[in-house]
Amino acid sequence: MIVSTTTAKSGKINIFTDGEFRFSVPASLWFESTVRDGDEIDEEQLAALQEAADFVFAYDSALRLLSQRAHSEKELYDKLKRKFKAAPAKQAVEKCRNLGLLNDEKFADLLADELVRRKHYAPKRVENELMARGIDRHIAQTAAGSLDIDEKLSIMDIIEKLCPADGKPDEKTKKRIINRLLRLGYAPHDVFDAVESLGWNTQDF
Repeated sequence: MIVSTTTAKSGKINIFTDGEFRFSVPASLWFESTVRDGDEIDEEQLAALQEAADFVFAYDSALRLLSQRAHSEKELYDKLKRKFKAAPAKQAVEKCRNLGLLNDEKFADLLADELVRRKHYAPKRVENELMARGIDRHIAQTAAGSLDIDEKLSIMDIIEKLCPADGKPDEKTKKRIINRLLRLGYAPHDVFDAVESLGWNTQDF
């Protein structure tokens, strides 16, 4: 097969064999290769070129995603898999990890702190959220367990913020507050102990 190329508007190089379009490669990869227009190429060489191109595209995509925010390894891999095959997606994640751009332990610690500060999650909810992001259970448990948080004090703070200004919520508001605390991951016995200390009747909840 005879290889030929054209330059795409995106700066990519379109690869043709015997006049038939096959795939595109990054311009940098093409100019680094030993193949040139008019060369004879076989399917094995073509496959190797496409494999190399897929990795570069996946890695570039990974860098763009990481420039927007931190990711767990699984989270990044899952996003790359939406656009690329499993092999280049995995290779891109591995390169990012080897370069220190991915660190699940650090990611878990930072996200755990953010979930407590911004969303007022309890440690158990934090742990579940971390695992939902693809963090290993042990890493998630360690990150959640290291949080410096007094859950009972947090419950009281949240109740105060959600109560009306006069501090006298009606029954509907009380139910909404209790359900909110439970969704945030606070233990039911801690939640009910807190609201009962305020004189709320919890028999109907």
